[in-house]
Amino acid sequence: MRQEEIWNGLSISELFGKPAYPSSHQMEYVKSLLKPISSEVGLRDFERDVVENAVQKLVDRANTDPLLRSSLGIQGTVTYESHTNLGTTDDLISEPMEHMSLDRDDTGATAQGSAPKQAPAPKSRRKARGKGNRADQFCIYRTSEGRNVPALAIEYKAPHKLSLDEIITGLEAEIQPERDVINKDSQGFVLTARRLAAAVVTQLFSYMIGKGIQFGYICTGQALVFLHIPNDPSTVYFSVCVPNQDVMDDDETRLHRTAVAQVFAFILQALRARPPPQMWHDAAETLGIWTVEYDDILRDIPPSERKRKEPRASPYRPQRWKGFKRSPIRTRSRCQQRGTNVEQPKEEDEDPPSPTPNPSRTSGKLLPSMSKSSSSKSGSQGRRSGRQQERGVVKKSDIQDRPFCTQRCLLGLAHGRPLDKSCPSASYHGQRHISRLQFLRLVRHQLAVDRGYDADCAPLHRSGSRGSLFKVRLTSHGYTLVAKGVEGVDLVCLQHEKDMYDQLQPLQGEYVPICLGIIDLALPYYYDSGIWVHFMFLSWAGQPILDCVDPAMKAGIATAVSMAYRAVHKLRVLHHDAQPRNILYNTTSRGFMVVDFERAEFRCRRPLASIEPNLNRKRKRRAVQKQKKDDFARELESAVANALSCVANLPF
Repeated sequence: MRQEEIWNGLSISELFGKPAYPSSHQMEYVKSLLKPISSEVGLRDFERDVVENAVQKLVDRANTDPLLRSSLGIQGTVTYESHTNLGTTDDLISEPMEHMSLDRDDTGATAQGSAPKQAPAPKSRRKARGKGNRADQFCIYRTSEGRNVPALAIEYKAPHKLSLDEIITGLEAEIQPERDVINKDSQGFVLTARRLAAAVVTQLFSYMIGKGIQFGYICTGQALVFLHIPNDPSTVYFSVCVPNQDVMDDDETRLHRTAVAQVFAFILQALRARPPPQMWHDAAETLGIWTVEYDDILRDIPPSERKRKEPRASPYRPQRWKGFKRSPIRTRSRCQQRGTNVEQPKEEDEDPPSPTPNPSRTSGKLLPSMSKSSSSKSGSQGRRSGRQQERGVVKKSDIQDRPFCTQRCLLGLAHGRPLDKSCPSASYHGQRHISRLQFLRLVRHQLAVDRGYDADCAPLHRSGSRGSLFKVRLTSHGYTLVAKGVEGVDLVCLQHEKDMYDQLQPLQGEYVPICLGIIDLALPYYYDSGIWVHFMFLSWAGQPILDCVDPAMKAGIATAVSMAYRAVHKLRVLHHDAQPRNILYNTTSRGFMVVDFERAEFRCRRPLASIEPNLNRKRKRRAVQKQKKDDFARELESAVANALSCVANLPF
């Protein structure tokens, strides 16, 4: 995974021989607007104007070239998102660095849901998985077909908080935090630099683990520190890049060493990579915690120590694309015995994750502690698939190409009806359907053991306010459907939604999806900062009309949506969320369905009562009944209007 290989791949297209950047006059104008960097916010603004906008143009340009998309395995363009204030404001961002724990045992579904007092608070647990409110952390998402997939993380650190000398000095030798950093007095510039560098790498490493991201970089405006977490999450490889020193006038490849070129090539590596499997997250959950706040460390260091720069034995060496050997820098919350080594695939030694060629001074790896329980039953499967993934572009897992079962098929599974011979997976279902409860038992067991790259469960990259959708296939019987996952704190909402589906049971398979029930996962599923511990299984209903471009759905959409909502309302259910994202269109059946009933309300009819002698009470009761009737009418009108607005620009 070298930067040079990416640029060699780009050279096959004529597209990158054509102008892509703004004119020199435009660049001079941008330069005139730049201001000195005094904070992470200022650094972010600087990087956006100088580096990220240019990188965005290059990625967009590469994504428009079919040859490059195929040869480099590019799967979409990118969007930048800040996660400021996504977490709760009353949670601490971090604690003093000496507060540590190992072998956390808080991943059970029961602990997350029914016994919250025995597990960490759900809100803080979410933050531990990368959903923090740090203003200096950004996530780059791969955007394709209306879906956002986490791809790369960025940590901005203002140069006055982490100087270039501190980066180069701090990352030039092996670091074992318990031995060299934790609870150690920072005496001398070398120790101070080592402590600061270890802290900032650890912070971004933790964020990457939480987001399920294997690529990231630290940016100070003067230097870039590229990070890569391989298939073994107990290790993070890093590489330092100083563009001002890397770009030399007499170097034919100097363009490739600019900040824009380095970040661009690194992002392409992230875009072509496959998200890590669940066994990667399982292993990450066993790592020890070094909770550390960078600003606290910075505050504790006397200014005189940061200014006392001792001569470095090996100063930074500009890059020359000649390959390099990595020097191990082990970070351990509690050191293992010297004989305990983490197995590293050979591919990782052959493919450096970063562009830096310096043999031991600006590249290395960081090894947090890991417990024996990190191995799982699916370990061999994950390692086999993982090694193929590390080598470059990989094929999509089999689950991505499996067709969903038909509505009629899953109605048979839910109610013991005959098989649907037209279901694309009918040949896997056997002579007759298994029972619904047997399906739930089997799929729960499968989700606990099938957790490698080839697992029959994958995120659909569609999330709402309380859950995310997954595609699941029961391997033994071929049933392929959708699971809505929620965290423990949202189980009540998921149960309410199932109750609404039960109320709409006569409409399942026609106007609403078929609901097969809820399970508590034996092991959590991790995705984009979430820890999903409850799954509700539904039939595939289609794509949101927001994302559909099929002209066939335009004809009669008002009538079809109206029929769906009238049927729902007839059963006294008020949806309360009649937005286009919840009105789905199935291009195969050419039908519309309504989904997402977590906000829905059942409006039961008022029972018959004796005649009220008080006329005022009669009038009040009529007014209430009229109001309820108006709620249904208003929702129907809103749903139809929203649907029509989505297809207004589609041709007939």
